[in-house]
Amino acid sequence: STQSTWESGAGRREMRPLVLHGHQRAVTDVCYNREGDLLFTTAKDNSPTVWYADTGERLGTYEGHTGAVWGCDVNFDSTLLITAGADNSFKIWDVQTGKQLVHVDMPTPVRGVKFAHGDKHVLAITDKSFNSIPAIHVFNLPDNVRTSKSEYRPMSLFETPEKINDACWGSTNDRIYFCSDDGSISVLDVKANKEIKCNFNAHRKEVRRICLSKDYTLLASCSFDHTAKLFDTKTLECLKTYETDKPVNAVALSPLKNHVITGGGTAASDVTTTTTRTQKFETRFFHTVYQEELGSIAGHFGPVNALAFHPQGTGFTSAGEDGFVRIHKFDPDYFELDN
Repeated sequence: STQSTWESGAGRREMRPLVLHGHQRAVTDVCYNREGDLLFTTAKDNSPTVWYADTGERLGTYEGHTGAVWGCDVNFDSTLLITAGADNSFKIWDVQTGKQLVHVDMPTPVRGVKFAHGDKHVLAITDKSFNSIPAIHVFNLPDNVRTSKSEYRPMSLFETPEKINDACWGSTNDRIYFCSDDGSISVLDVKANKEIKCNFNAHRKEVRRICLSKDYTLLASCSFDHTAKLFDTKTLECLKTYETDKPVNAVALSPLKNHVITGGGTAASDVTTTTTRTQKFETRFFHTVYQEELGSIAGHFGPVNALAFHPQGTGFTSAGEDGFVRIHKFDPDYFELDN
């Protein structure tokens, strides 16, 4: 379907997103560059892809992984892309040419990767496997990634018994926030390499993703317990809860308005009581402060796995188990909505 339906208290409206189908399998992550003109996607196929965010034109793929790719991130000036592979590696690519610049073997599948502010460090999350327990590895990056011949060895390694699903850098690289399968959200002191804060009861079930607000004062999370939540980054105190009726796989905070979006659903293979026809795989909009649902946008044929707001807040992208990426641009009415 090239149409999406916006449903709210004011009724239904058709939207026409850009629908991108460059992946052969479920899409796992979406990421805009800082300017918002490029969009990067990863999937359970082995070909991370870059698109023009304005037109949906596919610019190219990054070939080299031999299994699913779980996540990606792009550096400050959009010259380097880093990808997290189920093939027990992370890779760094030249954004423009697609050339693989760095390959780092890891002990287990890599669940997520992020550039630190200033692009001097990266973090990599590894899964539990065989003799390895889940961990966050922090690496120094050489001044010139393209020409450096130095070996990539982690400057720190933080291990934890519970599977880590997502992690992100705090505002000054001295903190890493991460979420786990046991429902907890934690803060890692990077220099001391120890957990300095943990909300053990953040969620009742596994926390799938986290993201930080533009000013780094708020952290949004989403969980299989059918909720998304908002936390104070200093105290990890829960400030707001956004209730839904299905597992939540993805969450994003608008940089422009007091809006949080959520996406999720249960894959047909995991559903025993309902048919897929009764499932609605929509992206829901909530008011960040008042917690009320403002509306929803349907369109995907399977669970929504990833969401990202455009850096200017002028639209958002959703990606699903159905293999589709949908780029939505807000029409003028959206900007007149009460904040």
